[in-house]
Amino acid sequence: MLGTVVGRVWADRQLPGLTGRRLVLVAVIGSDRREVAIDLVDASPGVAVLVATDEAAAAAAGDPTVDAAVVALVENWDAER
Repeated sequence: MLGTVVGRVWADRQLPGLTGRRLVLVAVIGSDRREVAIDLVDASPGVAVLVATDEAAAAAAGDPTVDAAVVALVENWDAER
């Protein structure tokens, strides 16, 4: 899914596999939906990103408990295609 990083997320308690991992809030482009994702590429707020979900996110993060992960910074896209 394509989205824009809105900000960071902090958790008081989390699964051991998430310890030390950066979490970000992503606004999904084209909807009102927001997703919390592990940030694997050090994205800044306001940056367009590609978010992998489900099994693809778990594989990218190397942790089966992850269901959303920022896997790419998006420089440009063509909404017409």
